[in-house]
Amino acid sequence: MTADNVSPLRNDLTRIISGRPVSLVGNAASLLTSRLGTQIDQGCVVRLNSGIPISPAAQGRRVDIHCFSTRSSLAMNLKKAKWRVRLKRGYFNKAFSVWMSGSERETCDDPQQAFYPLALLHELTNRLGAEPSVGAKTLHMLIELTDAHILMFGFDFKQSTSFYRRKENRGPHDWAAEQDYALSLHKKGRVSLIA
Repeated sequence: MTADNVSPLRNDLTRIISGRPVSLVGNAASLLTSRLGTQIDQGCVVRLNSGIPISPAAQGRRVDIHCFSTRSSLAMNLKKAKWRVRLKRGYFNKAFSVWMSGSERETCDDPQQAFYPLALLHELTNRLGAEPSVGAKTLHMLIELTDAHILMFGFDFKQSTSFYRRKENRGPHDWAAEQDYALSLHKKGRVSLIA
């Protein structure tokens, strides 16, 4: 990985996080039973894919950073999402966005679009032994490129469905390996697994 690939993203993330803890908000339906929204909104809030909050008391309201797989998958997921999510499609417009997948990047015509570095993607894929989910890639990016403490909300590693899906897509990911990765970071004190 060259410094040219990483430094602009590192600088942007550092500027946006601005010394705050990071609330990394996953999309597990199990989070909807919580009352963690206020705690989530106290940090720099990072949301994933189509994770537009439908229950602010549980999920918080804010977003500072939006990490998504590809623009085409985001558009498809928003189109399929429950009506309450579809009505808020502009929710992510003011957030700093990071394109996490290595695919379809050539279709991006936004010169300001940030990308998860491919060297980090290859490193994490080798570590997990499978294609990482957007959640795992986002956690990895935050660990490798920032000094922030990360509070993880809404990650149950597919014990429940994604809240905005009627039918779950487990994808090509190794959820047990991703959980082990998060737990290893928890043991090192970089991550707190909240709910």
